[in-house]
Amino acid sequence: MRFALSLIPVSLEPETDEWMMAAEIRLGLLADTLGYDMVMAGERHFTGVGGGNPFLTLANLAPQLKHAWLGSGVVVVPNYHPVRLAEMINIIDHLAKGKAIIGLGSGMAPADAVAFGYDIASQTNEMYHEGVEALLKLWNQQWVDEPVEIDTGHYKGTLLHRITPSPYRKTRPYIKTTASSPRHIARAAREGWPVFFFCRDAQEAREPFRDYRAALLSHGHDPETLARCAAWTSIAKPSMHFAQTDAEAEAEWRHLFARSAPFRARMAENASRAKKVQGITAPVHGVETRADPGFQRHMAVFGGIDLMTAHIAEMQALGLGMFQFGIVTPVDEETLIMVEKSVRLFAEQIIPKFRAQATSYDELPI
Repeated sequence: MRFALSLIPVSLEPETDEWMMAAEIRLGLLADTLGYDMVMAGERHFTGVGGGNPFLTLANLAPQLKHAWLGSGVVVVPNYHPVRLAEMINIIDHLAKGKAIIGLGSGMAPADAVAFGYDIASQTNEMYHEGVEALLKLWNQQWVDEPVEIDTGHYKGTLLHRITPSPYRKTRPYIKTTASSPRHIARAAREGWPVFFFCRDAQEAREPFRDYRAALLSHGHDPETLARCAAWTSIAKPSMHFAQTDAEAEAEWRHLFARSAPFRARMAENASRAKKVQGITAPVHGVETRADPGFQRHMAVFGGIDLMTAHIAEMQALGLGMFQFGIVTPVDEETLIMVEKSVRLFAEQIIPKFRAQATSYDELPI
C-alpha cells in the first residue's frame, strides 16, 4: 500500500502568509524524508489555505524531493483555460521526471466560481467534463495535425501547434480524478485513470469503489494501466490525527480542530456571499458538501496506533492502493509541531505494517 500526505497549512491573516508558505514546503520535505510515497498540494482560494496555484508549490518541491512522487489533490479544471492547464501539467511532469500524478477535480467552493467568473451550478458537471475533453484533444495534437478548436462554453481558442513541452510520459501525463459522481467514475474508468474517493471508511467506499473497478475492467485496459490504477486509487481523508493512544489523539485533534475554526467559518461565509452574488437560494449539489463543517466532522478520524492500523487495514482489504490524508490544518508554529509529530509517528509505526502487502484488481471479487 502507498501513502500520501496532503499539505494544508492555513494563514488566517496577512502577517502569517510567509509562515504558511514555508510550512507547506517544510511538511512536504518532512514527508519525503520519512518515506511517504507522494506529497500532494491542492488548489484552494480565498480561505487562507496555501495552494492558490498548486503548480508553483509542486515546481518548488520537484527538485528537492528524493523519494516521493508529486501529486495534486486537486487542480480545479473550471478555473483554467485548457491550453494553459495542459501546459502547466506538462511542465510539472517534466520537472518531476514523470514522477507526478496530477489530480483533476471540478471544485467545491462557490467563491471560486464567482471570482473566476463562471456559474456556480455548472462547475461540477459541464465545465469539468468540457475541460477534460479539451485536455485530451490538446495532448493528442502534433505539429502536422489540423488546428484544434477549443470551445467549452466558457473558454475558447484555436491551437495551431502542439503544446510545448509535450508530456514527459508520452503521450499523456499521469492523471487522477475525483470520483464524486457516477459520471466522474465512468470517465476515469474509460480513460484508465485512478481516482480519489472522499469517504470516511471502507464501508462508505465499498459501493463506489466496486462501481469504479467494474467499469475499469470492462474497458479492456492493458496490464500496466490496471496496475497503475490499483496502486494509486485512494481514499482521501482531510481531517486525520495520530498519537500513541486514542485519548491523546482525541485531545490533540480537538485542540487542532478548535484552532482552525476561524478557517472553516471563513469558508462558510465565503460560500454564502458567493451564492448571494449569483442569486442562488438553494444548496448546489456537489459543490458545497466538502466545505461544510458537518462533512469535516464526518470525515474526521483520530486515534492511537492500534485503532488507526485497523482503520487502514479495512481499506487495504477493500482493494484501495493508496491512503491519502491531511492532518487538521495547522495555523501556527505550535500546531505545526503537533502535526509534524503525528506525521512522523504515522510513518514510523503505521506505514511499515502495510509496505509488503499489495493487491491487484484481478484478485478482488466484484
